[in-house]
Amino acid sequence: MYFTGSGTSFNAALLAKYLMSKYAKVKVEPVISSELPSIRESIEPNSILIPISQSGESADVLEAVNIAKQQTAKILSIVNSSHSSLVQLSSLVIRMGCGPEIGVAATKSFTSQLAIIYKITELLCEGCMRIDFHKVSQAISKILSNHSKIQAIAKELKQVSDIYVIGRGIHHPIALEAALKLKELTYIHAEGIAGGELKHGPLALMDSNVYVIIINPNDSTYTDTITSANEIKSRGAKIIGISDKNSDVYDHWIQIPKIDEAIYPLVEIIPIQLLAYYSAIEKDADPDYPRNLAKSVTVK
Repeated sequence: MYFTGSGTSFNAALLAKYLMSKYAKVKVEPVISSELPSIRESIEPNSILIPISQSGESADVLEAVNIAKQQTAKILSIVNSSHSSLVQLSSLVIRMGCGPEIGVAATKSFTSQLAIIYKITELLCEGCMRIDFHKVSQAISKILSNHSKIQAIAKELKQVSDIYVIGRGIHHPIALEAALKLKELTYIHAEGIAGGELKHGPLALMDSNVYVIIINPNDSTYTDTITSANEIKSRGAKIIGISDKNSDVYDHWIQIPKIDEAIYPLVEIIPIQLLAYYSAIEKDADPDYPRNLAKSVTVK
């Protein structure tokens, strides 16, 4: 089974790999849509390609789908636009149903993509996972109703040049998506990093001029991530913790509700989307229409 997408949609595809491998024991290969032509020979006949696209019109995604169809792959699309080109190319379609998303940066469509991926995983694992989306909704509402602290942190980030986002396991794709949102909306250099990779290069970048967002709910990755945070803090960097559990290592703690371990990704991205939004406002940037970007990239 292959997943493909560009930008935010690829980050959703990467989370699908973590979830389906762990819970459904299904082998998943996520591929950036623009890179799929380079591996066309490895696409097995009669395999399944799941393209993810808000618009259904991304040129790279459509090319990837056409290549997969040449290899007789079945196309199961996750798409928001009902009348898009991607729908016409698909064997089966799962609609996001999240309504129009006017802003260039994907936010609610990302949540919708993740919800669908969780539901597919739930069906594939035949009872090993049960997602209570009502609890997810309650957790997100709680974050949205209490964001004054996020606004205060955004004021601090106004003069920052570099932000790194750390996540382990299922939190790594969210770290990548968080960094993408910060780049798009604030024009700050931001990079998502797998926590275990810190000592393999990124630690050299840590100093007193850097802010690091640690995605660290109290789950099986918590202890190792706190160790990484201490390594970063000892180099002088400022730490923003996204967690349901506070720690002395955090300079700022953005609290998220305690929920089931598997579904933290659905919740932990929300405060970082808000942080990117408020940081853009602080920098007098337009959060709906970032410079040099288009909502749907219809050219290669």
